[in-house]
Amino acid sequence: MSSLTGLLILVALLFFFLATGLEIAFSLGLAGMIGLFCWQNGFHALSAVGEIAWDVCTSFTLMAIPLFIFMGAILIESGMSNGLYTSISKWLRWLPGGLAVASQIACAIFAAVSGSSLATAGAIGRVAIPEMEARGYQRKLSAGCIAAGGTMGLLIPPSTAFIIYGTIMETSIGQLFIAGVVPGILLAALFSGFIIIYSILDPSIAPRDTQRVGFGEKIASLKQTFPIICLIILVLGGIYSGFATPTEAAGIGAFGSLVITALYRKLDYTALKNSLLLAVRTSAMIFMILIGALILSRIVTFLHIPQAFISFLDGMDISPWVVFTLVCLLYYVLGSMLDAISIMTITLPIIGPMVITLGFDPIWFGVVMVLLIEVGLITPPIGLNLFVIHGITYERGGSFQDIVFGSLPFVVLLTIFIVIVCYFPGIALWLPNLMIS
Repeated sequence: MSSLTGLLILVALLFFFLATGLEIAFSLGLAGMIGLFCWQNGFHALSAVGEIAWDVCTSFTLMAIPLFIFMGAILIESGMSNGLYTSISKWLRWLPGGLAVASQIACAIFAAVSGSSLATAGAIGRVAIPEMEARGYQRKLSAGCIAAGGTMGLLIPPSTAFIIYGTIMETSIGQLFIAGVVPGILLAALFSGFIIIYSILDPSIAPRDTQRVGFGEKIASLKQTFPIICLIILVLGGIYSGFATPTEAAGIGAFGSLVITALYRKLDYTALKNSLLLAVRTSAMIFMILIGALILSRIVTFLHIPQAFISFLDGMDISPWVVFTLVCLLYYVLGSMLDAISIMTITLPIIGPMVITLGFDPIWFGVVMVLLIEVGLITPPIGLNLFVIHGITYERGGSFQDIVFGSLPFVVLLTIFIVIVCYFPGIALWLPNLMIS
């Protein structure tokens, strides 16, 4: 059987199972198991399923995922994330659209301890959206900026997306983490700059805050950000100094979040229980998708599908940048239909080797891929951040349409930013190269 025929059959099986309503993890795994049974060695080939599940569940690298999720969850459930936004808003509320700008900065900082887009959007949105609406901000701006700001949870380390990418592509997770720092900062600045300019051009969307906040009150508010800043330094400092691996740093961060919330008397039984349940549920979902995707990946590798793609492209003599543009368009389409983890686990075994063979840097491609997935998070119909924000605004009379239209300008900004990172790869590679040298 040719590689192309095998790929078409696998894709048809996958979409058939998804169309029946089967969960993504089981659709991936079942399609892969059918492929293993038919094209490898019958029932003997299915022994690979247990091996793959064991490898995923005992992977030292992947153990960072539940630990980082727990670290972010404990900060959310204890209410520490609320103080972060409150403090930043006291310093920035004088700006045009100041509260919306504060939400971007708060999202960027909280992303550095949550590792999750949905957690970042939910944590900051719960406190920022009611505050902005109470000050007269239009819902399109308040909801749209939080949905977009939450996407930085995938880009700014520690990022679960980078952990999964590094695991599948066998790329340094530490280098991926540091590669996301500069793009994350620039993206937060781009979003903030847009909000300021938009608020100046149309003051009705974000009325200027005339309430004065004394300097002493601003300084006093910084103590609410201190615990989170300490965690960021503890986790990222440990990774970048070489003192700890990403998994060890995740363990340090998880323990540190418990200690800090206990010292601030924010930790109780309910917060601890909810944090543990959230970490278990989210991690189990991610691990099941990974297991299913790796089962499918096993038969994809057996059929030499990535090599067939590369040979096909070599024969057509197409520019690598034309191929890369088509890959980007593919991720735009997939991002509007699937969640980030599913997109990565389905596509990377085929597209990853192809892109690297074409001469693109794997660290840079990891950053660009995460940015492309970020677009999908705020693109209907399956933009998960849109649903998170809708859950926050629904009881306040918010409509899903307002959130979608409020997010559209940020989709355009993200697209422009992706083009810039592609044209200037040093934005993503400068810090990793500095680290190596």
